[in-house]
Amino acid sequence: MRFFKHPLFLAILTVAVIYVFFAYVMDPPLPKSLLMQNMVIVVVGVLLVATFDNETARKFAEPIFALLGSPRRKFLRALAFLGVVVGAGWLTYGFVRPTNVAPLELRTVHPAPPARLKVYGKTYDLLTLTNPIRDEYGDGSPEMDAAIAEGGEIYYKNCLFCHGDRLDGQGHFADAFTPRPINFQDVGTIAQLQESFLFWRITTGGPGLPREGTPWASAMPVWHEMLSEDEVWKVIAFLYDYTGHVPRSWDLAESPPPEDTPPTDQAGEGGEIDVDAIYTKRCAQCHGEDGDGLGPAADRMYPKPRDFTLALFKFKSTDADSEFPTDADFFKTIAEGLPGTAMPAWGDMLSDAEINALIRKIKEFGEWEEEEIDYTPIEMPASMPGPSPELLAQGRTQFVKACVQCHGDEGRGNVTSGKVLRDDLGDRIWPRNLTRPETWRWTRTTADVFQRLSTGIPGTPMPEHSTTMSLEDRWAIANYVMTLREGSVAPKPGETVIEAMRIDGPLPSDPKDAAWDSAPAMTFPMSPNIIKEPRIYFSLNDFVTVRALYNDDDIAIRIDMDDRTYSVPGDPLERAYALEDVEATRDAIAIQLPVELTGTSEKPWFRHGDPKHAVTMWYWAAPSVEPEAAEMAMILDAKGPDTAPVPRQSSDLKASGEWKNGRWQVVFTRARETENPADIALRDGAYIPIAFADWDGLAGDKGGRHSFTSWYWLRLEPQANPLRLYGLPIAMALLFGALFVLLARRMRRRFET
Repeated sequence: MRFFKHPLFLAILTVAVIYVFFAYVMDPPLPKSLLMQNMVIVVVGVLLVATFDNETARKFAEPIFALLGSPRRKFLRALAFLGVVVGAGWLTYGFVRPTNVAPLELRTVHPAPPARLKVYGKTYDLLTLTNPIRDEYGDGSPEMDAAIAEGGEIYYKNCLFCHGDRLDGQGHFADAFTPRPINFQDVGTIAQLQESFLFWRITTGGPGLPREGTPWASAMPVWHEMLSEDEVWKVIAFLYDYTGHVPRSWDLAESPPPEDTPPTDQAGEGGEIDVDAIYTKRCAQCHGEDGDGLGPAADRMYPKPRDFTLALFKFKSTDADSEFPTDADFFKTIAEGLPGTAMPAWGDMLSDAEINALIRKIKEFGEWEEEEIDYTPIEMPASMPGPSPELLAQGRTQFVKACVQCHGDEGRGNVTSGKVLRDDLGDRIWPRNLTRPETWRWTRTTADVFQRLSTGIPGTPMPEHSTTMSLEDRWAIANYVMTLREGSVAPKPGETVIEAMRIDGPLPSDPKDAAWDSAPAMTFPMSPNIIKEPRIYFSLNDFVTVRALYNDDDIAIRIDMDDRTYSVPGDPLERAYALEDVEATRDAIAIQLPVELTGTSEKPWFRHGDPKHAVTMWYWAAPSVEPEAAEMAMILDAKGPDTAPVPRQSSDLKASGEWKNGRWQVVFTRARETENPADIALRDGAYIPIAFADWDGLAGDKGGRHSFTSWYWLRLEPQANPLRLYGLPIAMALLFGALFVLLARRMRRRFET
C-alpha cells in the first residue's frame, strides 16, 4: 500500500490519467500543439505539488536517484534507458507525423447578446425585454394556452426539421449540420436563458451571432424574414411549455432553479395515465387530433404521417394475410422511431405504460380496439444459412426477377419498369435506396429484410412475396440485399476531412478510372434548403460522397450523388418519371470554396458566403434535350444568399458527369493555382473549407431551391519530409539518451561516495 501512496507513483498516475482524458476521451479532441502545451502545464503543476516541501521533494526523488545511480539497479537502469530513448523518439514521431485531424473550432454555445436589437423596424432593449404575450395574459390563462398551441403549430411547420419532434435537436436533417441544432430539453439550454435571449437568437439566426458563436457554422435561419414578431413570441412560449422549463429572470424570487427532470403533464387523476394529454402533446402535431394524419406539420413531410383511422400500417411482423400489426410491432415503431422520417424514438421519453396506452388509442382511431385478432407470424426458414457465394448468387438471380423493376439493378431505388409508383392514398412514392441503410425505416437485419419481402409494405407498391416465392428464395434475396450496402460509403460521424491523394502524371477525368481507388472516400449528409426562402422540405438526394486526387498542377474531385431519376429535360427517361405540375430542370452539383483562407477557423456562411466573406462555386449542370444544351461547367462568385451568384465569363474549370443505375458521378478538374485573386491556392497540407450542393431536376430545383452540406475540410496530402519525419525523432531519442547517461553517471558517483 505504501507504494501506491508514494508521491512519485501518484504523480505519474495523475499525468497519465490527464493525458488519456485529453488525448482519447475529450470530444472534440485537442490538436497536437494544444495537447502538448496542456501536458507541459500539467507536468509542471504536478511537480510543484509533489515537491512543495523539502521532505516531500526528498521522498519524491529517492526512487529516481536510486534508479539512476544504485549499483543494484543496473538491469532496471538499462530498461529505463531503453524506455527513455524509445519513448522520446516515438513521442516526437507522433508529433511530427502528418495527420488529417480537423482544425479545432471552438465556439461559445450561449454568446453574450447585444444590449439592443434592431429588428421588425424597431429597437429592443434586451436587458428589459420580456415576452409580451406572457405579460398580457399570464401563465395558465385560456389566452396563453391558445398562444402556446399556435406556437406549437408554427414550430412543427418550421423548426422540427432540425430541432426535432421531441425538441431535442435530433430532427431528421440535424445530421447535416455542424454544430447540431440546440437541444431544448437539456436543462443547460433555455432553462438558463431569458426569453429576450431566445428572441434575439431566433430573429437574427446564425448571421446575427458574434464571432465567438461561429456564425459561419450556424444553420439557424434569420426568422424575422419569415415569421412575424407575434409568431416568434408564441414559439418561445411553446418551447418553455413543452419542455417544462421556466424562463430565467433577473428577479431571482420569480425564477426558480431548473430541475433535472422537467415536469410532465401526463398523469390524470389518481396517477392514471392521461393518454389524451400524451397524444395531444407528442403526436397530434403530425398525426392530427383525430388521428387522420392531417396534423399542422403533415403537408411539409415526406413520407406523410400515418392516418390511424384507416387502420393500415406499413411495418409488421405478421404474415401477408394478417391485417394488423401486433402490439410488439407498434411498440417497436413508437419506441425506436423510423429513421429518415420525422418520427422520432420515444422510448427514452415515454414509459412502457405510456407507449402501451398510445397503442390502445391508435386502435381506437381505427375502430378495432375491441376486435380479437388471431395474429399469424411470418414463417421463417427452418434453417437460415449465412451468405455463402452460392446463396448470394441465388439471391442476385431472384433480385433481378422480382426487385430490379423498382429498386434498380444496383438497389439505389431508380425505377426501371417505367411505372409511376403511388401509395394507396394516391401520393407519389419512391422505392427505398437499398445501398443506404441509414435511411431504412424499420429494417435492420437480414431477418428484417426477409420479413419485408414476405409481408410487403401495406399501403405501398411494395408487394408481399410469400405466395410467389419460396422461403429459400426470399432468404437468398434478403442476404443479397444486405450486400448492396457494400457499394456505398457510409458516413463517419465526427470525421470532417477529405484527404486528397497525390498521384504522378495526369489526373483521371473518367469516374471509372482505377486511380480513384487510391483516394479515400468521405460521405456527408445533405439537407434541403430549410433555412431561407425559397425553402424546400424534402429531397430524394440526401448524401454526397467525395474523393479527391491531385498532382503538381491540378486537382480533380469526384462527386458521387445517388439520384433515382435522370433529370435531363426532354429525355424519354426524364419524361417517364416527371412530377405533375413541376417543370423539370437540369440536375446540377456544385463545390463551394472560400475566396481566402483566414488562418483561423473563421469561414464564410456556408450558404453562398456573406458580404464580408465571398465564396466561389464550381458548378456543373447535366445536359438538356429540350431545349437542347450540352452539359455545363462554370465558376460562380457569390457574396451571400441575398444576391444571386455571378457567373464568370471564362474559367479553366472542367467537369463531366455520368448517370447510371441511380447515381451521378461527376469529376471536376481545375488548376491548383490561378491568376484570379478570387481563387485560393490549393497548397499541400493546408486545411481548406469546402461545401457541396445539389439541384434535383426532377423536383424543379433551381436557384435557392436545392440541397447542401455545411462546411467540411479538404486537405491535400503533403509530401513527406524524411529528414523531419525520421531524423527529428532519432535526434530527440539520442539527445534524451545522452542526458540519461550523464545523469546516471552523476548519480553513480554519489552512491560510490
